[in-house]
Amino acid sequence: MINVERNAADMSERTSQYRIHTYSAAEAGLFVNSYLIETAEGVVLVDANLLLSDIRALAARIEALHKPLLGVFVTHAHPDHFNGLPVLAGDGVPVYAAAGVADTIAQIADAKRAQWQPVYGDEWPDGHRVPDRRLATGDTVELGSLRFTMHSVGAAESHADSYLMLEDRAFIGDLAFNGTHPYTADGHGDSWLMALDAVAEELDGATLYPGHGAPGGIGMLADQRRYLMMLRETVGRLAGGASRLTDAQREELTVVMTRFLPDAPLTWMIGLGADAVAAELAGAVDSGVGTAPTETVVA
Repeated sequence: MINVERNAADMSERTSQYRIHTYSAAEAGLFVNSYLIETAEGVVLVDANLLLSDIRALAARIEALHKPLLGVFVTHAHPDHFNGLPVLAGDGVPVYAAAGVADTIAQIADAKRAQWQPVYGDEWPDGHRVPDRRLATGDTVELGSLRFTMHSVGAAESHADSYLMLEDRAFIGDLAFNGTHPYTADGHGDSWLMALDAVAEELDGATLYPGHGAPGGIGMLADQRRYLMMLRETVGRLAGGASRLTDAQREELTVVMTRFLPDAPLTWMIGLGADAVAAELAGAVDSGVGTAPTETVVA
C-alpha cells in the first residue's frame, strides 16, 4: 500500500522500503521538482533545483530528516536541475549523471551564470559543480540498500537527457512536463519526439516522476508528444519556412498553445522557444551545445 501526503511545496510517497519526498519550487523557480528518496540508512537526492531560496529550503528539508545525504543524481543539463549542487552536496557526497549530462554541465554552467546572475542577483549560486560519477546506460548505483539504474537518452528536451529507474519508478527529468508548458528552446524537437517513442516502450507500467508537475503514468509521455506535435505544426504554419517568428506570430502561437493546454502555467515558455522550433523546422539549427537558443533562457 502506498501512502501519499500532499503539502503546498512537498509531497511524500511511502513504500515499505523507502519514502519519496517531492520539493516543488514556486513559479519564480519554474515549479521544478527535486526528489528525496529516504531510506533507513540515508537520503538520495534527484535534481538540485534552481534558485538559492529554494535550494536552501531543500537543504533544510534534507536536514529535517536527520539522515545523511548518500548521493545525488542529475537527470539533465539545465540549471534548474543542477544549480543547487554546491550547496546541497558536500565534498564527500557523490554526484552521479550520465556522461553526456556531466559534459554538458561543464560546458554551459559558467555561461549560464554570467548571463543570469545579473538578473537574479543573490538568488543565483556563485559556483557550480560538475557531476563526478559518470554513468552509461545500464549502469547501476547502490545507495541506502536501493539500486538505481541510469538510462541515457541523448538530446531531447535538453542537449543531454536521461532518466533514472528505482524499481518501477522512473525519474524522468524534463522528458515530459506534466501540466505545464514545456521548455523547447534547445531546438531538439525531432530527437525529443523519437526519445518519447522509445522511452514509452521502456517505461510502460512505471510511475513517472517528472521535473515539472505531479507524478503520473505513461500517458504523460503521450501528452508531451501531442503537445510537441501541435506546437511544431503551428510554428510551421506561422513561420512558412522562416527560421524566426514575428512578434505578432509569436503572440498567435501563444494563444493557440494556451487553448491547447488551458490553465497551465509557464505560458511565457511558448514564446521563448518559438524561434528555436522555427529554426529547427527550417533546417537552420546546429545541434551542438553552442547553439544560440541555448543561452537565451534559464532552463
